[in-house]
Amino acid sequence: MSTARAGELANLHRNIPVERYRSLVGHWISRWFRAPRPAQHDEPPRVEAGQVNVTFGGHATVLARYSKLAVAFDPMLGRWIGGVRRAVEPGLAPIDFDGVGLILISHRHADHLHLPTLKKLPRACTVVVPAGAAATVSGLGFARVVELQPGADLELRGVQVVACATSHGDGELARGLSYVVRGDGPTIYLCGDSGYFSGFADVGRRHAPDIAMLPIGGFLPGSFRSRHMSPLDALYAFEDLRARLLVPIHHGAFPLSYERLDEPVRWLTELATQRGVRDHVEVLAAGQTQRFT
Repeated sequence: MSTARAGELANLHRNIPVERYRSLVGHWISRWFRAPRPAQHDEPPRVEAGQVNVTFGGHATVLARYSKLAVAFDPMLGRWIGGVRRAVEPGLAPIDFDGVGLILISHRHADHLHLPTLKKLPRACTVVVPAGAAATVSGLGFARVVELQPGADLELRGVQVVACATSHGDGELARGLSYVVRGDGPTIYLCGDSGYFSGFADVGRRHAPDIAMLPIGGFLPGSFRSRHMSPLDALYAFEDLRARLLVPIHHGAFPLSYERLDEPVRWLTELATQRGVRDHVEVLAAGQTQRFT
């Protein structure tokens, strides 16, 4: 990231206009006895050549269906992360993954690599993980587990996956990947967790994906922005990626930071309207499917 761009973002984040929890632990305790809100469940439309169906499963979970292959990203259908209860039910159920042939995992944090969910998915899948993570899932009986480094790629049934870098910290569990997925339809960029960094511009120069699925939650306190993007960071990343459409993920399910759960989407919508790019932002509710051509 250039010094000028970093300084610009730092200035713009000095007075973040979002509502915050007074006590995050207090909020967690208050949620223990409240059932998650239901999610909507769309019946996915038929996928034709040149199209892709994208379903947002809640948190960072995405299911992308091309005509020849369905791809799951960071499938997480659990109701808890440690002592934090899910606020909205998952928008997908295990049966929705029956036709999946490829699973992409961004990194090893439990809200992204969720072993209880993976145990419910088809054994015939190929699973792609960052370097060092294969041992975590190799005992689950999947047909193939592949570790990729940034820049490496894999092709399955006419769909190419290119592994790209992220900036989510240097810890063993945090180091991970984002992915460019190119099939018979719009190209998708999938990023589970990352701070804003120069890698987005690199992906934009090399791939210019059509749809950027970017995380927008987990940015308060401000120190969290080194590992998670705010909605404003995500808009800058969207610009760097040279994408046509931004679909926000990693929001609305688990209150893991001090911004209130619905604030990331509200602020993103406000920012996109102010900047004249609202038509290029598609907000999906958990369980909602959109077909792109």
